[in-house]
Order: sequence, then C-alpha cells, then structure tokens
Amino acid sequence: MSLLWEENIGSCKVHNLKFEKPYIVSPKILFMKKVVILACENIRDQNLCVGDAKCLVAFNRREGEFARYKNEEAEIVGIVDCGGCEGNRNRVLCSLAVLNSALMGLNEKADVLHIGTCIMNYCPRKDDLLKAIKEKVGIEIVEGTHKYVPPKIFG
Repeated sequence: MSLLWEENIGSCKVHNLKFEKPYIVSPKILFMKKVVILACENIRDQNLCVGDAKCLVAFNRREGEFARYKNEEAEIVGIVDCGGCEGNRNRVLCSLAVLNSALMGLNEKADVLHIGTCIMNYCPRKDDLLKAIKEKVGIEIVEGTHKYVPPKIFG
C-alpha cells in the first residue's frame, strides 16, 4: 500500500482524507489495513456461529489467519455472507459489491478479504465461490479466519 500525500493541500489520496494544517495524523491510521470477512449465510442464519464471535475474537487477538496483522494496525470494516447454498456465484459478488458501495459512502475502502473458516471447511460450493471472488474482487484474498474448530465434537 502506498501513501500519496500532497504536502501543499494536506490530503491523503489512499483514504480520501483532507486536513487543514497544522494537523498531525498518526502513520498508523494512514496505513491501517481494512479487512472484510465473507461468512457462510446458513451458519450465520442458524446461529451456529453466534454473532460471528469466533472471527471477531480471532481478529482482536490476532490469531489464526489474522496473525498476519500482529505487528500492524488493522480493523474490520465489514462482514458479509455468501448468499446461501441456493444462490449462485453471482450472489456472493453482489454482496461484496453492495458492501463496497456502502464503504465508499463512508470514505472507506477494503484492502483484504478473508474467506471465513465456515466457508473454507464446510461449503460444498467453496471452489466455485473462490474462483468467482479471485476473478472479480481485485483485492488481496486470504483463505480462512480462525482456528477455533474442535478436532472432534465430543472429544
């Protein structure tokens, strides 16, 4: 990620920010990774992962696939679902496009998309979804979120 700073007007083109001088901006804020999580609609709807707690806790602790952000600033800017098993590959792209529109209205931009552990471990359409996402999304894709999956149900 590159920072485009125009000294004469005090703006940051990466995050579409404008400042009146003198204004001190922490470099941590300007270089903060903006993360989106894609989760399984069925698992979310049936409260099998209540409140997306595992993804959020793993992110806050910087565990699992979120360990890559251990030494940098990052925040979650959205969690969207895949569209469900009866949907098609376009439904997931529409969900991501709607989120992108909402983020643009808030002067935010996603840098990386994490595909939820729920999709990576349990989705029968995973390969089709991943192919569509990698073709169209245009940002970094990370396969997985957390490692909080027990090896055995009653073990």
